[in-house]
Amino acid sequence: MDFSKAKQSRQKVIDLSKKGSIDDAIVPLVDKINSSSSYFTTSSCSGRICVFQEKNGVQKKGCEWLYVTHSYGSNQELESCMSKITGDAFFKFEPFILHVQCSAIQNARVMHEAAIASGFRNSGISIGKRGKIMLAIRSTHGLEVPLSKEGRLLINTEYLHHITELANEKMKENFKRIDR
Repeated sequence: MDFSKAKQSRQKVIDLSKKGSIDDAIVPLVDKINSSSSYFTTSSCSGRICVFQEKNGVQKKGCEWLYVTHSYGSNQELESCMSKITGDAFFKFEPFILHVQCSAIQNARVMHEAAIASGFRNSGISIGKRGKIMLAIRSTHGLEVPLSKEGRLLINTEYLHHITELANEKMKENFKRIDR
């Protein structure tokens, strides 16, 4: 499928993310990219702080989300969600990620250079078998901390506040990079 047809087709697809919509913090960026004739976004996340617990030893698919924000973490809300933990739970900060399909390699290079200059040093370009050019914009400043084992808390409130502060600092840097 050529680029323009792929873009038209993608724009008709409903948002399949768990949240069901583009994060407010990056709507202007996604709109700007999608208004270009050379690019379109295929998935995105502005960054998030979450607490989740595994189900049947599975961490990603099928996990139970106890807390999630695409902004700064709240000590009060995080403390509240701790009472809901019944299994192996984790606190996680995940930075911004954006996947962009590009019409040509030179367009991908331009956006890749901008991403690197903005602090997203883990970004990269991939070219599929049929010539599909994808750019993944991402960084490595994540954070993941186990909170419980088999329902038994491994941390106290003071440590929860500490990791929340760390995650909020990372989120602040994350938003600065997006703005750049």
